[in-house]
This record gives sequence, structure tokens and C-alpha cells, in this order.
Amino acid sequence: MNQKLEAVLLGAVALVALLLMDAYVRDSPTPQNDELIYHRMASEPFEPHTFVFAYRVAVPTLVHVMPFGQEFSFSLLAWLFTAGCASLTYLLLRRFEISKPFAAGLGLVFALCPTLFVASLRQGANVDPESVFVMLAGAIAIVDRRPFVLGVIVLVGVFVRESALFLVPFAYAVWAERLWDPRVAGRVLLLSLPGIAAYAALRLSLPTVARDQVIGYDSLLGGRRDVLRAAAEDPQYPLRRVALAFGPLWLAAPFALRDLRFARAGLVLIACCLVSMTFALDWGRIILLAAPVVLVAAAWTLRDRPRLAALAVGSFMAMNIGYAIYMEDFDGAQNGIIDVSPAPYEVR
Repeated sequence: MNQKLEAVLLGAVALVALLLMDAYVRDSPTPQNDELIYHRMASEPFEPHTFVFAYRVAVPTLVHVMPFGQEFSFSLLAWLFTAGCASLTYLLLRRFEISKPFAAGLGLVFALCPTLFVASLRQGANVDPESVFVMLAGAIAIVDRRPFVLGVIVLVGVFVRESALFLVPFAYAVWAERLWDPRVAGRVLLLSLPGIAAYAALRLSLPTVARDQVIGYDSLLGGRRDVLRAAAEDPQYPLRRVALAFGPLWLAAPFALRDLRFARAGLVLIACCLVSMTFALDWGRIILLAAPVVLVAAAWTLRDRPRLAALAVGSFMAMNIGYAIYMEDFDGAQNGIIDVSPAPYEVR
């Protein structure tokens, strides 16, 4: 069977599984906090909105022009792009000669991971599925050494989320033949210029509000201190979210560093995520952007260990199902999504 068709079929399976899980757990009845910002952006995409959300215009603008209500449009995009993450994970892993069953299993369980699943429970009103899709698509272009395609992905991706720019140093790390490689640096700079220029235009042209109210952005050094201090006051929350992003794959991924150059180069992408963690407390959502590296590294480690590979996929799926049960039967959705405290910044 054609590999792309296999990926589409896997995405269809992931979509059905996601819809079943979503039907089991209570969704947020009304948009609140960050979700409300995106809904207001969908009504008026280029009016002043809360910093830094105001620059993530792609998804709200799509919702603005779609012929459905906002709630369904946001949900539909989240469902489709989450399923797309399963498909792209499969395609990426197959490029490293990971077996079809293992690649399909990892693609499925990753698409159902708690961090992506929460987007569905929030009626799709955030950009996490779309952001991860961009990172996976960019990683495939990097592995295939297709600079023009990567440039297009970065250009489109910056309108989804600024993290698409992380693909630029990641590409250099993968393509460079030595620590400083002028030829590769010039190529990467050239392909990234349209995306960098587009994001600069967004930052310069779009008005925002409440920048001084969003933790991490009041000053260059003070903001970093504030975020790390807040994380230290309640470390269980951000660290738990990081653990849930990739579950048992965290245990296998580091072992690929010795033999897999892609994993070592991927430390650059992880470093970008770590720096980003000093700007925001949603560490689980941030580290998910390193999915191409963690998924490939874990799969590479387990590729010749079928029992451990099956255990990894099975335990990841058990974690996903357990999380859904927790959210519905132990008031996780009620306490964490429905009855959430108001945002500490102006919601506009």
C-alpha cells in the first residue's frame, strides 16, 4: 500500500478514536481565558487582542471565514490537525525505517496524548494541534532535505504560532556537516527570510493589549525570573504536564543520542523549547513542539526491541485512556477546564 495512503488511513483511525474520547469527557461549555481570546480574534482577527495571542492569526482567521459557527469551526480544525499529527508522525518515523506497525502505533497514541486531547475538550480554541502539525511537517522537510518546502512551512507556520521559527536552527543543526558550516548557514538563512520577515511584520503592525500583565513579558530579565519563580512555587503542575506530553517515550528517547545524529541535532530544538519555557508556564504545551525529536529518538531506541516497543505503545495508550477517565470521572475537566480561575491578564 502507498505510504501516504497508509498515513491517511491512520489519521482516519486517530480521528475516530479522538471523537470517541471527546464524546466521553465533558467539554468546556463556554470559551474562557485563552479560548475566549481566540474566539474574539475569530470575530475580529486583526483588531487589538491580548499579547502574545494576537500574533497567532492563522487559525482564528480560518475560523472567521469558515461557513460554520465558531465553536464547531475551532473544533473541526483541532480534530483534523490532531489526526494529521498521527499521519505525519507515521511518515516521519517511516523515513527512519521504523516498522509500519510500530510507526502506526506511535502515531496513534501520540495524537491521543493528553496535551493534544485537551485542545479538543476546550472546543479546539487554541493552536496546539496546528502548531505540532507545523513542527512535524517541517521535520519531514528537513529529513528530506527540501529547503524550499521548509521555507514555505516556516512562512505559513509563523502565522499559526511563532514557534515555527524553531525549525530554522533545527534545520541548520541537521544539515550542517560541522559546528560552523557557512554554506548551510547561508541556505538556511535564505529559506527562513520570508518567515522571519512575515513574523516581524506581524509584530510591528498588529496592535496588542495587556503585554505588561502576561507573566514573562514585562522585561527581558525580570520576566524570566518571574516565570521560573512561579514554576518553582508549584513545580508539580508544569513538570506533570511535561511528563504527560510523551509519557513512557521519555524513558527511551535519551538512549538514541549515542547512535542517531538526528537525535543529537534535535537537542537544538529541545533547547529552543527550554528557552521558551522561561517565557510561559505552559511547559507541557511548549515541549510538545519537540515532538519530531522525541518521537524519532524513542522509536529508534526501541526499533529492534519488539516487546519493549509494544510495551511503550500500550503504556502510552493506557496513560491516554487513564487521563480521559480522570478528566470525566474524577472531575479533572470540571476543575481544570470548566471551573478554571480567571486569567491574570486582560482577555480581549
